[in-house]
Amino acid sequence: MSILDRKDGKRVRDIHGFQNILIDFKPNRCDSVVYMNDTIDVTNFVKYMDKLKKKEEGLTYYHGIVDIMAKTVYSRPYLNRFIAGRSMYMHNEVSLASTIKAEFEDKSVECLMVIHVGENDTLLDISKQTKDKVDKIRNRKSGDIDSTADKIGLLPKVLRIPIIGLLKFLDAHGWLPQSLVGDNIYYSSAILSNLGTFKVGGIYHNLTNFGTSSMLITFGEIKKEENGDRYFMEMGATLDERIADGFYFCKALKLIEYMFSHPEVMMEPAGKKVSIPKK
Repeated sequence: MSILDRKDGKRVRDIHGFQNILIDFKPNRCDSVVYMNDTIDVTNFVKYMDKLKKKEEGLTYYHGIVDIMAKTVYSRPYLNRFIAGRSMYMHNEVSLASTIKAEFEDKSVECLMVIHVGENDTLLDISKQTKDKVDKIRNRKSGDIDSTADKIGLLPKVLRIPIIGLLKFLDAHGWLPQSLVGDNIYYSSAILSNLGTFKVGGIYHNLTNFGTSSMLITFGEIKKEENGDRYFMEMGATLDERIADGFYFCKALKLIEYMFSHPEVMMEPAGKKVSIPKK
């Protein structure tokens, strides 16, 4: 580990001077966002998952979405970069995060969930890990669900503001303790939001300057076309433009579309690179 590295990422040194200038002009993640949207044909994905769901108890479409996104990050590694302290880093691992409701009620608290995807993990491994974490969260009583953030948030403003300032300082230098980073969605490769659960479409969601997540991607409800047999799903992505250029992002989007059309790749190891065959 180099002195220039962080405990959660390795310093990227082989970048163009223009990227450094872009980081200097836009030092904050929230000032550097670009948006992408797409309506994806998920017909083959739905048919493939429906067959698997008959054999694998608890398997959901969302598990397949997580797998495809993990394979996208492994295949397009620039997506796993982040900017901190005006320098570029590469995450040490591929992790995908989301918030889930402990209960489907308005007043139910949101809980953080981070899925760590290893190079050899397949759809079934990701499904098991996701189910285990969701079950652990939802089996708790609502009153037991607490976190450091909740405790800090209840402090009076005169104490809360300097504590948040200290946390932001430690965050910028990669010095936050692992207890505040390990299951924190803002320290993942990407934050995913499954809006299909709530029967709505894909939306754009802001990134945050806190943490290391450079992507936030939402997936809407899977809908069958009227007077047809095709299925479609909206996707909205908010990306930090400093980690890669538009061409790289567009190729990643095409790769996502390809994998939804060829869902059999989900049974291969996440770290196995996927490429779109040349016509």
